[in-house]
Amino acid sequence: MSSEQRATHARVVRLKTEPTNTDKGIKQWTSEFFPLLKKQDGFRGATLVGNRKTGDGLSVTYWESEEAMKNARPKVRPQGETILSQSGGKIVDEDECEVAVMERIQPPKAGVFVRVTTAEADPAKHAEGIAQFQEKIVPVVRKQPGARTAVLFVNRKTGRIIGATGWDTEQDLQKSEAAMAGLRDEAIKKSGGKSGKVEVFEVYFTEILTPAAVTR
Repeated sequence: MSSEQRATHARVVRLKTEPTNTDKGIKQWTSEFFPLLKKQDGFRGATLVGNRKTGDGLSVTYWESEEAMKNARPKVRPQGETILSQSGGKIVDEDECEVAVMERIQPPKAGVFVRVTTAEADPAKHAEGIAQFQEKIVPVVRKQPGARTAVLFVNRKTGRIIGATGWDTEQDLQKSEAAMAGLRDEAIKKSGGKSGKVEVFEVYFTEILTPAAVTR
């Protein structure tokens, strides 16, 4: 895969919507917002995840460069905010991140589940945290039943780190927790963080235009 095709950056947008409007929001995001994203230079894919009970969610868009990510923002944000408001939603937070680790164990797929950990860390210690994730967490994830992916995003400016692992079923995700909890806490410590916010989301939609090679 050439460097021009590989996603090096990701915009992670935290969303809050009315739970009763979840299906409406998903339909609008996929039919109206995603086509606009695909028209942007350097766009490499997107994933929409959420919790149907709480209305919390994340929109993750992948870009071939930091420049492409930043250039696209003013072209897509107004429509994104309009679509959210129509389903009673809003943007809560946003991170512009480097894609530090992306391990594809199985191809991207909707209807599966992800565990997302967000932690406030020390930008000066990102290297240690990335190494811990790559060398310790990824090999263990690969061994778990139902494992699909392991990704790590880092916000170099704020220090925030966002790690995610994908699973075939929510049961697979829950069973993996015993093997992952200690490693997750150690990675946060290596990154200069104290504790992380752990959330479970359903993958509503995903389309990666240039997915990394499957490793299993």
